[in-house]
Amino acid sequence: MTITVEADHDQARRIEANLYKLVNVLLVENITNQPAIVRDLAMIKVAATHEARSHVLELASVFRARVVDVAPESLTIEITGAEDKIDGLLEVLRPYGVLEMVRTGIVAMRRGKSSTITSAATTDEDVAEEDVSQSV
Repeated sequence: MTITVEADHDQARRIEANLYKLVNVLLVENITNQPAIVRDLAMIKVAATHEARSHVLELASVFRARVVDVAPESLTIEITGAEDKIDGLLEVLRPYGVLEMVRTGIVAMRRGKSSTITSAATTDEDVAEEDVSQSV
């Protein structure tokens, strides 16, 4: 689970301490000051009449988004990236009519070889047998 908050150092420490009080929490990791990969995913259903369809497809291409469903009067676009990128695509699609949208919110993972899984479990067998959850 990824939790993103705007907090100073003391507030972040208190949030971390409160997370550890939850019964099922095994590990909390603050990656604020570590190199990390941060992404968001959205699926956007856009009204796309025959005349507007080519324009919507071109906009999706510019933002490196994928069309995942085509219906007679709409297109569903999938986009992954930074929040700004998704917000930008959403703004240029609004004039065509955004019918529906779902977003995952931010997910994050530390860069490089180090892994939370290796510090939470001691062997590969433990990782395979446990239901490992990641918290940020």
